[in-house]
Amino acid sequence: MFMTTQLTRFTQWARESPQRNYNSLLGMLFDPDGLNASFERQAANKASGVDGVRKAEYGGAGLVGRLVDLSARVRRLGYRPKPVRRVYIPKANGGRRALGIPSFEDRIVQDRTSLILQAIWEPEFRECSYGFRPGRNAHQALKRLTEIITVERTQWIVEADIKGFFDNVNHDHLKRFLAHRISDTRLLRIIDRFLKAGVLEDGIISASEQGTPQGGLVSPVLANIYLHYVLDMWFEKRYAKTCRGTAQLVRYADDFVACFQWESDAKRFLQELKTRLAQFDLEAEPSKTAVLRFGHLAQRRCKQDGHRRPQTFNFLGVTHYVGRSRKGNFVVGHKTQRERIQKKLKELNVRLASLRVRGGKAMMEYAYRHLQGHIQYFGVSGNSRSLRQYRQQVQRLLFKWLNRRSQRRSCNWKQFGEAMEGYLPRTRIVHNLYPSLPWMTQTGSRMV
Repeated sequence: MFMTTQLTRFTQWARESPQRNYNSLLGMLFDPDGLNASFERQAANKASGVDGVRKAEYGGAGLVGRLVDLSARVRRLGYRPKPVRRVYIPKANGGRRALGIPSFEDRIVQDRTSLILQAIWEPEFRECSYGFRPGRNAHQALKRLTEIITVERTQWIVEADIKGFFDNVNHDHLKRFLAHRISDTRLLRIIDRFLKAGVLEDGIISASEQGTPQGGLVSPVLANIYLHYVLDMWFEKRYAKTCRGTAQLVRYADDFVACFQWESDAKRFLQELKTRLAQFDLEAEPSKTAVLRFGHLAQRRCKQDGHRRPQTFNFLGVTHYVGRSRKGNFVVGHKTQRERIQKKLKELNVRLASLRVRGGKAMMEYAYRHLQGHIQYFGVSGNSRSLRQYRQQVQRLLFKWLNRRSQRRSCNWKQFGEAMEGYLPRTRIVHNLYPSLPWMTQTGSRMV
């Protein structure tokens, strides 16, 4: 990770002196060395924005001069972000997903802005927040959630998702939150320009009245700042203190789970959450928001709720369910979310079909990388069976499309299975999500 000495010192100072208000930050933004570091951080294979410029072109002869010119424009507030180029990619269900592609210079300035904002707010962000933060990831959020449910008397879960969060962030509220720590009006003006840069689609520029910049590198930290005040601080400093029992929150971006000891606290949270979000022009997604019984007593009491077995819930692509170890102790079970499996297999099917013209080797290499990436993310405690099943499905799709490259069959299923046994990556548990408890040993547990 590239970081100039100036920003490194500022980050350390911000950690040692949180809650300060910063009134002179633009110098770090237009620092030529810092802009060069942000240039180096950009990936070379990213698509170009409305300027048609990619990293190789921007970084050719004259790079130093271009960065000096960019620094000067930022310094005198002559820098104006370009609209984001909107493109659509096909989805597995036949629909299309909108993507925003910023221009290359905007990537550089946004990356630098993001690092500055991160240095200011990182010491203040709550422990319950895991998305888009340095040194934190989705598997840590999953592990923490498992620990809360297992050892902190959780009996009720509220799973929630904010409807269209990144498209509905209110600019006025966001600027007010930024002003809590930043009084440098010049930096705030640059951020405001990013928010209002707009979108270019079919030759028409649409102004951005709300939401964070599509595809922007500054969007994740702006989203975390917004939800830090809207959700995290409100939950920990206000709502949790009114609960009868324990209350914990785990959030990754706009996806979060709240854990409670008592049903009354969980149901009241859902009602107060809707009111809280409405105050900031947000709303919970009804199809992804629910209150359910979940904990070590759920199996015993599920019949009281009219269920044959305890309900499950989804978080970060993983379905969580009530399980038992071989010794009969309660454990949180994990398996890949069904919708994720279906979506990924459809995408793989389409991709393998398109790779037929490039030959069997290209198809096999892509299937290998696809399965390896799946195992790296979904290789979590308790998910062995789902991983094995997914590997079999990948193998079947690869077999199907290899045999459709010509009218003659390349091989039969038995020969193919023997060949793939040593080629495709073996399934394995990469991430241990279970808390370390004396009675919860990994040896002999069928949840592993």
